[in-house]
Order: sequence, then C-alpha cells, then structure tokens
Amino acid sequence: MSDYLPLAIARIEGNTFIHQLHPLTKLIWAIGILIVAAATRNPGVLGAIFVLSLGMIAWAHVWVGYRPLMLTLLPIMCSVIVFQSLAPAAYPPPWTAVVNWGPFTIYREGVYSGLSLLTRILAATNFAALLVLTTHPTDLFSALHGLGFPHELNFMATASLQMIPIVQREFSLVLEAQRSRGMKVRGFAAVLPSFVPVFAGTIERVQQLAMSLEARAFGSSGKKTSLRHVQASASDYAVAGLGVIVSALLVVFLRMYDAQLDWSHQLFIPAWAAVLWVGGSALAFLVFAFEMFRRTSNA
Repeated sequence: MSDYLPLAIARIEGNTFIHQLHPLTKLIWAIGILIVAAATRNPGVLGAIFVLSLGMIAWAHVWVGYRPLMLTLLPIMCSVIVFQSLAPAAYPPPWTAVVNWGPFTIYREGVYSGLSLLTRILAATNFAALLVLTTHPTDLFSALHGLGFPHELNFMATASLQMIPIVQREFSLVLEAQRSRGMKVRGFAAVLPSFVPVFAGTIERVQQLAMSLEARAFGSSGKKTSLRHVQASASDYAVAGLGVIVSALLVVFLRMYDAQLDWSHQLFIPAWAAVLWVGGSALAFLVFAFEMFRRTSNA
C-alpha cells in the first residue's frame, strides 16, 4: 500500500534557522505570499517566488517531505495546463489561436493562463509546505492560542492533523494483513474491503479520545496549559515584520502595474512550443494515471 499511497505531509526534524523561527512568523510569510500570488498573473513574478521557495526548502533540508507533495500535485498541475490552454477561463473571448492540433485549438491566452496558474500554485503551495514541514503542529496552535484563538478550535485542528497519518498507517496495515491471508484481489478491489476496519477503528479511537477529554474536564473554563511553549525572539519579530512589509509592497506594486505586467498579448508562442507544452502535460498526466493504475492493479 505504501508503494502507491503518498505519505501525508508532516514535519521533518531539523535544526535550521527556518525550523527555529516562530510558527507565527512562518505563518505570516505563508499568508503574505498567498496574497501576493493572488494579486498577479505574471508568471515571471510568480516564478521568482517559486525559485525563492525552492531555495528555502533546500536550506531547511526538507526535500524528503516535499517530494510526495509534488507527486500529489503533478496530475493537478498537468490538467490545469491542458484545460487552460484549450479553454482559457481567465480571459474573455475572442482568443488568439496558436495552432490547431487535431480537433483541439491551442490559444495564446490559454497557454499564458496555464503557465500563470501553474506558477501561482507552486509559489503559494511551496511556502505553505515550508510552514508545515518545519513546524510542530502543537507549536503552531499554541502560538495561535496565545493570540486569542479558542482552545477548542486549536485542539480540533491539531487532532485532525495528527489523525491523518495514523489513519493512513492503519490503512496500510489492514491491506498488508489482508494480502498476507491470501486475498486474491486486484486493483481497487483490494482497497475497498479495507475501508470497514479502518473506519471502525477510527470511530473507536475518536470515542476513546472523547472519553479521555471528558475525564480531564476539557470543557472547563479554567486556564489551559500546554507541554510545549514557544517564545518569539527579536529575530522572529524582525523576520515577521519583513514579511509584512515585503508582501504589502509587492501587492501595491503588482496592483499599480497590473496592466503592464499582463504579458498575455505580447507573448509570442511558436506552434511547436505550444504543442510540446500542452502535449507534454497531457502525456505526463496519462503516464502518472497509468502508473497509479498499474501499481494498484499489482497490489
């Protein structure tokens, strides 16, 4: 099962500067970059942010957790490129045809829109992944609680994040147990029988958790404590302030020069490049889908 089920994204242990940053500092950067990515369609700006995020991921040494995320996003990104190139949703018709490819027409605005959405997804996702891969969930929600977020909501979010890898691990164990008992099933037929014991175990675990919380007076109005405490240092405040300033300046700049930064009408795309761009993306999607089907069929 673990051969074809991507691992849930989780924190990678480390002692880098990014790991040691306060969770709220990294959250500010992630939200700021998300706003910046939503403020522009310029692939040059978004591509620069993506390259910067790759450098930070390399600095934090979290490639092990980053690769499964990219494998999960690969079919989504490929489908975005194909559909946008054939029917650009971000620009009103009429569109400029680059090449007629069989029954399909590839449009210049669509290629530009697909490239823009691709770099936007990568830019925003990478900074969010950097936050998750370098931050302990309890530290993040403890910091949010310090800002006044309800303790109950913080606990619900923390428990949900911790439940995902547990359920995934149990799913793998159940499937391996069924295979060891000689079940001659193939493909998704091997996965469906595993749902019942996994969900039954999940419900039982949630019931036990509810009883434990009730026994510990979780809903009481007293002061809540935590085993983990995070303190912001001067460098945390400096990096957080830098994130706010950089994000605000970028958003203002991008909105002021939005028309000049729209390269969709100046972009020259050769016919061969458009076919290679769209055809390569479609081929990558089909190869990924076939490989997933092959692995599940051989399970």
